Amino acid sequence: MKKITPSEHFVSGSETFFADVAVLLSDRDGVQLSSVSSPQSLACYRTQGTINNLQLRLVLIPLAHDFLLGRLSWLDWRGVDHVCCYVNQTFDCLVMTSDGIWKKQNKSAEALCLQGFETLVA
Repeated sequence: MKKITPSEHFVSGSETFFADVAVLLSDRDGVQLSSVSSPQSLACYRTQGTINNLQLRLVLIPLAHDFLLGRLSWLDWRGVDHVCCYVNQTFDCLVMTSDGIWKKQNKSAEALCLQGFETLVA
C-alpha cells in the first residue's frame, strides 16, 4: 500500500504547477493567472454506520463585499461532490434566479441534505 503524501507536498508542488499553467495560458491564450486569497472556511463531517464513506461538507464562498455564501454538499466514496444547496449565514436555502439574484427558497437545508444522502445510499 502506498504512503499518503502529506499536505506540505501538495503545497510545494502546487507552486510549480500553477507557475507552469500560468506560462502556458499566457503564451497560448494571452490569459493571466494570478493568485487570489479568500476567507474560505470548511467544515466536514463523515458518516458512520453506512457502507458508503460519505462526507457532508460546508464551504464558504465569498461573492461580494461582506457577502458569503455557503455550499453544502456530499462528497461520495469516489471523490465526487454532490451539491445539496446553497445557504446564507442563517442557513436559509438560496437559489439563483435567472437574473443572477440569490433568492430564499421554501425547502430547508436539512431536508435537501437528507434528500441528497438518500439518493447516494439508495
